[in-house]
Amino acid sequence: MWNGNASYPNYIAAHLRSSIKGLELVNLSVSGETSGSMLSGSSGASGSQQQRAVSFLQAHWSSVVLITIDIGGNDVLACGSGANTGSCLQQVETTMASNLTTILSQLRDAAGPSVPIVGMTYYDPYLGDWLAGGSARSTATGSVPYLVTLNNLLAKTYGTAGDRVADVQDAFQSTDLSTYVSSPWGQVPVAVERACTLLDMSCRVGQQTLGSDPTPPGAKVIARHSKGRSA
Repeated sequence: MWNGNASYPNYIAAHLRSSIKGLELVNLSVSGETSGSMLSGSSGASGSQQQRAVSFLQAHWSSVVLITIDIGGNDVLACGSGANTGSCLQQVETTMASNLTTILSQLRDAAGPSVPIVGMTYYDPYLGDWLAGGSARSTATGSVPYLVTLNNLLAKTYGTAGDRVADVQDAFQSTDLSTYVSSPWGQVPVAVERACTLLDMSCRVGQQTLGSDPTPPGAKVIARHSKGRSA
């Protein structure tokens, strides 16, 4: 998990402990994981993350109260933001949706019918580039439709599996480029302010930046949306 004890599952667990005594968080995440490597274990870990998750659920099926999952961001991040992004994303997202369907089916079979599974949509790691102006700003603005397409696909896949969705896109206001707010970088779209505040990017006017992981405040925002909604 990207921020250790300051990651969103830790905040969820801390909240749930107020009503569920003795609750423990089991963190099976693997940094840099894709939907493919989650299934195959090709990220270099011993076995696959999916195998470890299924084995744990089978061994503790009567005591698991919540499963959270976020996967797919690293699949599409490899497409970047260049001229071929659209065609790359179409290919990657088709594979990702198939992998995610398999992942969710196996988790559900291992956990049983009553354990909530909440999947996460994504924020936009390219929005900090808006501050650079010029072509970088155009790239940042152009990344938003790709984000929406990805998140719609994720929400559909989670919904088809009967699972809930934590709408991080909405929580981070990642699509709102028309509402301007005051920020340390001047008057900027709220989507840019939220990205620069809630992601680990060093935003500076006139410079490009990329932030792929939430800061502790960003993790808290995700945790607050962890109950999810029906897709």
